[in-house]
Amino acid sequence: MDSDAIERVAVIGCGMIGPDIAAVLVMHGITVALVGIDQADLERGLGNVRRDLEDLQSAGILTEQSVGQALDRLSGTSSIADGVKPADLVFEAVPEDVSVKQSVFAELEQHSRPGTLLCSSTSGLSPQEIAAPLADKSRMAVTHFWNPPYLVPLVEIIPHAEMDEPNRRRVERFIRSLGKEPVFLKKDIAGHIGNRLQHALYREALYLIEEGVATPGDIDRVVLNSFGPRFAVIGPMEYFDSCGLDLHQKVQSYLYPTLCSASEVQSIVLTRIAKGNLGSKTGAGLYDWSNRNESEFRRRRNSGFLERLRREHRNEQETPQ
Repeated sequence: MDSDAIERVAVIGCGMIGPDIAAVLVMHGITVALVGIDQADLERGLGNVRRDLEDLQSAGILTEQSVGQALDRLSGTSSIADGVKPADLVFEAVPEDVSVKQSVFAELEQHSRPGTLLCSSTSGLSPQEIAAPLADKSRMAVTHFWNPPYLVPLVEIIPHAEMDEPNRRRVERFIRSLGKEPVFLKKDIAGHIGNRLQHALYREALYLIEEGVATPGDIDRVVLNSFGPRFAVIGPMEYFDSCGLDLHQKVQSYLYPTLCSASEVQSIVLTRIAKGNLGSKTGAGLYDWSNRNESEFRRRRNSGFLERLRREHRNEQETPQ
């Protein structure tokens, strides 16, 4: 047996991300222990894994038999120690609070075997901070799966500064084996790559709403009918080059001075939070969600990624073995 093989994985956390990561793993033949806070939390998490796999079955990507086989590889526990002891790799997916993550990683090191890789799914925190309690930091990395992980290909990898090269290669090989597209950051930076780009757009969009230039619906229509579809097939830097840097120079010379430069959370967000309007989960945020169908929203969110997976699935079936 390959001593570097990753066959058993523990996923810590049953919130938005953990169950989706577990779904990716079990559908790729990995034995998974999903770790929740308590039995109720665990049952929600296990139910979400099943829901993800059934989405893929409905899309024709998985069969009923393969869903059953995947679920046979899944177990749950409310004990970190029990979940981690047999694992070759651990994905931490607990809330975005560095002190909570540090506490979890201290437990992971206590209960895991010396060769077990310890990975955080944080969407923006530093591996240097998260791994502060670890005595051995050579096996720690951030592996940021994008939401929803069972559909979105990207995984941003930010190794801890002390992670050794064999473990870096081991993490990359494993992420690729899951059908994901790993991108290594050349240096650690808050928010990594994707969230820095995404929140730069959010900041300007919120500013345009605050200034009365556009409604949230206007912002969404502009993106959905212009650079959204474009950037699904052509990367922004490739498109940037195709237009000519001299053109961008002209545009940036008058546009950059007018862009939002907020360095704190914007008031449009803070005032809504103060009123308890947190978004879809409370029925209101930038939009009124009382008349919006969340199942239909989830269908639209997933549709493009499911179509991409269907194409890949068809290509695999048509490729001669």
